[in-house]
Amino acid sequence: MNDREQLILKAIIKHYLEFGESVGSRTLEKKYNIGVSSATIRNTMADLEDKGLIVKTHTSSGRIPTSEGYKLYVDELLKIRDISQEEKAKVMQAYNKRMNQIDVIFEETSRLLSKISQYAGVVLEPAFTQEGVRKVKLVHINDTTVLAVVIMNSSLTKNLNIFLENPVTENEVEKINDFLNEKITNSQYFTLSDLKDFFTNTNLFSQSDFQGNGISDEGKLFFEGGTNLIENNTSDIMNIINRVKLFNNPNDLRNVFSQFLQMEEFQDGEVNVIFGEDLKIAGLEDFSFVFSVYTLNNAKGIIGVIGPKRMEYSKTVGLVEYVAEEVNQLLNQKINKKESGVFKCLRKI
Repeated sequence: MNDREQLILKAIIKHYLEFGESVGSRTLEKKYNIGVSSATIRNTMADLEDKGLIVKTHTSSGRIPTSEGYKLYVDELLKIRDISQEEKAKVMQAYNKRMNQIDVIFEETSRLLSKISQYAGVVLEPAFTQEGVRKVKLVHINDTTVLAVVIMNSSLTKNLNIFLENPVTENEVEKINDFLNEKITNSQYFTLSDLKDFFTNTNLFSQSDFQGNGISDEGKLFFEGGTNLIENNTSDIMNIINRVKLFNNPNDLRNVFSQFLQMEEFQDGEVNVIFGEDLKIAGLEDFSFVFSVYTLNNAKGIIGVIGPKRMEYSKTVGLVEYVAEEVNQLLNQKINKKESGVFKCLRKI
């Protein structure tokens, strides 16, 4: 594709992203400083149409980008725009809070991404089943609920709410806690997977307590802002129903994102764009997913944004890139810190 074709394709996509409508040669000539006549623009548009990058609408002589046009734009023509200083300040303010819990960090990240992008923020936690556990503190909330504060070898913590099948007293919880920590101490390497086995092999606890609670075989999903997407420029009631079903089912969403982690082409730190139609999932056809893969303790996760296909890619890519870098730095800082402060907090529980 020559320079003129690139320039005109970028202008067509820019117009469509901003206004959601087709654009003709006259508008391109007057509004986008193409530098050639409308007749030359029309000829170039015909060439772009032949290449499958734009398509003529039924209602006018204007053109809109095709999926192939979008993909070429994202892969080759997109200029990433840095987020504003005000938006950076919001990110820094959020991450300057005292956060040692992985869940809190990821929940805050999904909320930030949604708030700044006005779309939906997504964080897929790595599957930590082989992460080493250093200590566990079981806190008796009531006779049927226990809070498990898990300190991992990385010094990061996880909180697990456990609902009991049979009631227990506070004294019984303390005995279980002592027995569990003795087991951890005597083990060469005690993992989250071992902790899951311990809980589920104890008659007091049920297997279902740990699905989506951070000790499942897949990472926990943090999803914020789904309501921003449900009525995204559609009057098709079936599309709305499919979206509601998808965005209200964490397991289905988690399965969508987990498949990306199996693909070797997605490298840590790079921002990727996948179009919903390529996923072949009802309800996602008109969306795009902008995301970055990260690694924590040899396990991979995802940070990203789901938005309409007609999103402002330059800003969204810049946002995901910036937030992903900040999260990586934050997690590494937490891992490298001494754990003394964490144990002090535990002693106060």
